[in-house]
Amino acid sequence: MSLALLGVPLTALSLPLVVMIPEHYATVLGLPLALIGLIFTSVRVFDIVVDPLLGAAMDRTHTRWGRYRPWLVLGAPALMLAVYLLFMAKPGVGPVYLLVTLTASFLGWSVLSLAQLALASGLAAGYDERSRVYAWLQFASLLGILTVMGFPIISAKLGGTGLPPTQLMGWIIIVLTAPAVALAAWRVPETLLVTQRHIVGIRAYLAVVGRKAVFRIAAIDLLFGLGFGTASAMLVFFVTAAKGLERSAVGVVLIAQVVTAMITVPAVAWLARRLDKHFVLGISGVLAAIVSVAFIFLPDHNLPAMAVGMMGWGLSFGAFNLLPRAMMADAGDELRLESGSDQTAVLYALLISSWKLGGALAVGLAFAALALVGYKPALLGANTPQAISGLEMVFAGPSAALFLLGAWLAFTYPLTREKHAAIRLELDGRDAASGGPA
Repeated sequence: MSLALLGVPLTALSLPLVVMIPEHYATVLGLPLALIGLIFTSVRVFDIVVDPLLGAAMDRTHTRWGRYRPWLVLGAPALMLAVYLLFMAKPGVGPVYLLVTLTASFLGWSVLSLAQLALASGLAAGYDERSRVYAWLQFASLLGILTVMGFPIISAKLGGTGLPPTQLMGWIIIVLTAPAVALAAWRVPETLLVTQRHIVGIRAYLAVVGRKAVFRIAAIDLLFGLGFGTASAMLVFFVTAAKGLERSAVGVVLIAQVVTAMITVPAVAWLARRLDKHFVLGISGVLAAIVSVAFIFLPDHNLPAMAVGMMGWGLSFGAFNLLPRAMMADAGDELRLESGSDQTAVLYALLISSWKLGGALAVGLAFAALALVGYKPALLGANTPQAISGLEMVFAGPSAALFLLGAWLAFTYPLTREKHAAIRLELDGRDAASGGPA
């Protein structure tokens, strides 16, 4: 629970970075859509290079407090400062300001997320136990989304705080980060290996990435992240221009999605303990594709209908985050058995990079697609019927295709429950013979 609570501020940050910040810098601060898309894509591509380096550095860290906990303590203040600068920006800031503060925010998020996921992988070794651990992490992450989206709505109903919604979200993230990091660093134990081999050089890293299970998980995560990211980047425009609702409805429908995901996370973990994780993940991808297409047929000016559609996405949203992380811990066992190398942080850096790449490409591709179909954000519902129809198609169509492709990769994933049980049996025997993890 102490480690899971760290997911509240981390996910409270991740959703606004994709949904609110691009739209805020476009409509309120006046930066061009295409330029914002280019900046987001560039920062995420940069992260793809940096995240594995961070992971390798974490795996090589040796202190009396462990490998990962020092990174939590050092990363928290850097992230809090970056969030303040990014979310509190005043009119007149330029693209360089966005580039620097966005890069710093993503780096801080990477450090804390990597440390959290790496610590979680050591809390359980069994196939089913990991589903439970990552279910707790996912539940807390969804609570973070609910907090950052719901608090501004409740605050407005109670008279408001006098802060714009984006600034209020920033302060929520900053206030929650410090105690969550302190609790995790204080309460969470860390497994230390007696012996450890490290990745040396790009060739060794590519060999890890190219492993069948590792690459498949990263590809699934990328496709699902790109599917949700594409739609999320256009959600404000879709809700307001295509469905004729007020901008405040965006927070309402996102809350509907998150609450549904929170309710279904225990069910996902339960199914994963009775079926293979990858099979449940594939089912979730197919369901998300069906819901994506259904959005086109929702009636206009109907908030309950839009909320129901988002609840449909919520059925899959929790699984898309929970299961790949639990599966990557299993793939790490296979890697350690065959190579003698524990590369926990590197593996999770790859997973984080794949999700970031999906989100980054999503913003760039979504905004480029909107420009291609002639949709202009400043006009909202005053866009031409052709532009509105184009908005609907690029909102739903690409996401459905990406979800289906990710589902196919999940259904054909090679590391089953039976194979992992054999790996753990051999790995536990070898650890016991050599003195075992300390």
